[in-house]
Amino acid sequence: MAWEHLSDIIKRRAERYKREQGFITVEQLNHQIDTHFASLKDNPDFDYEFEGADDSRLAEWLGNIKLRLKSVIVTTNDPDSVIDEKEDYDRWIDRREPKIEWNYFKRYIHYLRTLERPVDVIQNTEKSTHAIIERLGDPKRDIEQLQKGLVLGSVQSGKTANFNGVVNRAIDAGYDIIIVFSGIMEDLRVQTQKRINHDVIGIGEKGGQFNQDVGVGKIQKFGRDGINQINSITTGTADFRKSMVDNHFDFTSQRILVCKKNVSVLTNLIFWLMSSLPEGATCLPKSVLLVDDEADNASLNNLGYKGAEYASKVNGHIRALLDLFKRRSYLGYTATPFANILQDQHGERAMDGAWPIKYRYQGEVRELNCTLSPGLFPDKFIYKLATPTSYLGPRRYFSTGREQEGDQKIPLIETIPDAPDDEDHIFGDDETVLRRSLTDAIDCYVLSIALRDSRKAVLEILPGYTPHHTMLVHISRLITDQNIAADRITKYVAHITKKLKDDSIKDPNGIYEKLRLQWNKFFAYKVANIRSYLPDEYNADGLISKTWDDISELLPTAVKNIQVKAVNSFTHDKLIYPDNETKKYIAVGGNRLSRGFTLEGLTINYFLRDTNLYDTLLQMGRWFGYRPGYLDACRLFIDAATEDKYNFITAALCELEEQIENMEIQKKSPKEFELRIRKHPDILQITRAAILKNAVEVRYSFQDAVHQSVHFKLKKEALQNAWDGFKKLFKATDFNTKEDSGFYTFDGSKADLFDFLNLPSVFLPNSFKKDDMIRYLEMCTERGMLTNWKIAIRRTGTGRAFTEDGIEITNLTKRSAPKKEESLYYSELKNELLFTASGKSANIMTSGSDESLGLNKEACDNVIAEFRAYKKKKFIESNLSEAEATEKSQSMTIPGWIFRKIRPENQGLLLIYLMDLQQVFNNHELRAVANANGIDLNIPLIGYALSFPEINNDPGAIYMANEYTKLEEAEIKNEDNEIPEDINDTEVNDIN
Repeated sequence: MAWEHLSDIIKRRAERYKREQGFITVEQLNHQIDTHFASLKDNPDFDYEFEGADDSRLAEWLGNIKLRLKSVIVTTNDPDSVIDEKEDYDRWIDRREPKIEWNYFKRYIHYLRTLERPVDVIQNTEKSTHAIIERLGDPKRDIEQLQKGLVLGSVQSGKTANFNGVVNRAIDAGYDIIIVFSGIMEDLRVQTQKRINHDVIGIGEKGGQFNQDVGVGKIQKFGRDGINQINSITTGTADFRKSMVDNHFDFTSQRILVCKKNVSVLTNLIFWLMSSLPEGATCLPKSVLLVDDEADNASLNNLGYKGAEYASKVNGHIRALLDLFKRRSYLGYTATPFANILQDQHGERAMDGAWPIKYRYQGEVRELNCTLSPGLFPDKFIYKLATPTSYLGPRRYFSTGREQEGDQKIPLIETIPDAPDDEDHIFGDDETVLRRSLTDAIDCYVLSIALRDSRKAVLEILPGYTPHHTMLVHISRLITDQNIAADRITKYVAHITKKLKDDSIKDPNGIYEKLRLQWNKFFAYKVANIRSYLPDEYNADGLISKTWDDISELLPTAVKNIQVKAVNSFTHDKLIYPDNETKKYIAVGGNRLSRGFTLEGLTINYFLRDTNLYDTLLQMGRWFGYRPGYLDACRLFIDAATEDKYNFITAALCELEEQIENMEIQKKSPKEFELRIRKHPDILQITRAAILKNAVEVRYSFQDAVHQSVHFKLKKEALQNAWDGFKKLFKATDFNTKEDSGFYTFDGSKADLFDFLNLPSVFLPNSFKKDDMIRYLEMCTERGMLTNWKIAIRRTGTGRAFTEDGIEITNLTKRSAPKKEESLYYSELKNELLFTASGKSANIMTSGSDESLGLNKEACDNVIAEFRAYKKKKFIESNLSEAEATEKSQSMTIPGWIFRKIRPENQGLLLIYLMDLQQVFNNHELRAVANANGIDLNIPLIGYALSFPEINNDPGAIYMANEYTKLEEAEIKNEDNEIPEDINDTEVNDIN
């Protein structure tokens, strides 16, 4: 189309403007588009482009160009963070002679531009892949030891795009063999192979034909001009087998493999490589890069607690493989790095026979005697990829613990009631039964297809458009349950398909009326108001408000051709998304859909997963990612317990990111980061205890953290007792009431702190961990730490003024009731008088600067300046102009952790917030509930936040490793233990 050619021309000009200025606003972009469109229209050289276009067509073209280019040009990407073993690592790329010709990588970047990836995202890919490959070492020189790094990326945020960029650079840099491990499932391996074909090799399957130009291959073919065409030993239909390379393979050209982390595959690989060793040699005179996707799954040693002579099988085989190369680098990718950081760190075992591998070849059982490389702990670097503003991750849906009053979560979560309250829905002639909540979710899936179809003309213009529609149903680890559910869902889809064909749209008892009510319940408000929930920097183009009348006539088409697939090892069903066809899948499954595998056009998620392994739970969040133009079509059906778990791990991940940034500023190493994580009280609940068994002890610490009371049970007597006790203690405490700091303050001891902690309260004890904190404080004070406490009462907020018994609060802290759209939290308050501060927030603090209280002003000013200077430097590195970097760094919210690192080890901080109960019960319905329960809304709700400084040698509370392991036994029994049929993890594996 003519407008697309014009769009490409204007895009290049707008990119140049942004590059020269260092940034661009939406208003500036629109001005650029208007100006350039008008100049092209008046340019005689472009008359043929505009021939026959009237004013309405020109207006349409202009609108399309603005719609497409906004996400490409305006979307931004914050700078990445990295923790290095040492700052002066070998920067060998610029010294390489002859200079590296980045042929593969430049072709890849060109390909990303044709896919309309945002400009800032592409620039970030260029920078991050350069930084990563340089840290892995020069493959053309002898590398004395195994180079090991870890890349952290958010779930479904584009990690594959980054590691394919690294792979392209690795080819240009001269790595002889690149092995990509893509998890333990064949479905994920096939999907990864397809991405490698498109993003790296340029040759693959298209329309049922093999060896076709695909992806980067359409940009430029290699194989001439001295540039070798890299080939993949593995294919979309076959993982590695030795027979693939017999008689027609040598090491004269670069090769790539995409393999599962599978003992049988690894055995075949090791056998082939050992068979290729020069006579008398112990390793190949070649370089290898091993890219380990989902690196926290299967790769790690969970037997290290038995001693250096033990390792789990996959871990041992990977290390044996690495030890077969003279020059070797290992790069892990994960979204949940806790296990990687806490893994066993036993060193290499270079003696012959240290790792024996039994195998069967030509009917005879034999043994390979291998040596082991060092463990896979990423001691060289940990690299955190930032996400673009178009990414929707956990923090957009769940609590981070850092929200301020007024922050909103995207209200797409629907709470699944407990089984007794989730009545059966009976339908069809054979009276098939499904849970009511599941039929609600299926109805939402049909409505979501109709909603997207109503916007199709707009969505097709947006970068990232997919024609596919997917619903995920994840309800059981048992294959039998999955297959039964798939059969019943198939019947329900057939049932509503028939009724949409037969029923009148005006029938008050028909399917259209039912779906109209479902639209009003699940979609109408949120579709009309979705923009109000989105941050300013999110590109909301395409989210055109729609009504029931707009989508109702599209329902018969929406329900057509929906396929229900049980994706497990019994059915062998697969999800295939062709390039030139629309697929509509309801995928019922477990492990096979839980890690890495991308579900195209995923909108509706029905998720009931019984696990307490939080890193596993987060990896199952296939709904995170990018939803251009159809975010409001998405729904997540989960139960209340699962939502609490997601809140917990989201807060822990945000704290992890803060720690990485903190340690980057302080130039700390991965080893020092590991020590920090090992003491973290929440991380110990997130990953498997098996990973921690190698530790002699596991420390449980509160240092360098904030712990807050955010969950409250609002009963009349408890509220009154808490307030009476607080007033009495206030009178007995010599607070400074004259200092104009926004706080009443008091300098006290540990005993004074305990006086406040032991007052009657209404916060839930399990979430506040008071007993654990008291135990920790006792251990610290025995060593002269945390002996002094600054105790402060916040006097300025955004609530009403309050005065009683000498306590004068200018404005109470405002923490409002959750909105009705946040149904779980609202119903908990209404029905159970359970209140979570700011709805989904786990935060009562008014700002991070509250943690500066009691510190020297000059020291605070210095640390703030240091933080802003660090941010400015990072922004400039990400191609912002100095002026824009300065403005952006100056406008950033100051996080509390920067003050914790300068607070003395002997001083803690207790912040007390008096919250306005009238704002908690802030509508007619909730006021009626408060009145019915006799709650006095004039007294305040009391909340605590304790800020602990950094303590380098803090004692912590100690769990012995075997003691901690017992804590996990109840959790592990419910873990999904479906083993894929292709693991083939036997004592003796066949070479084939």
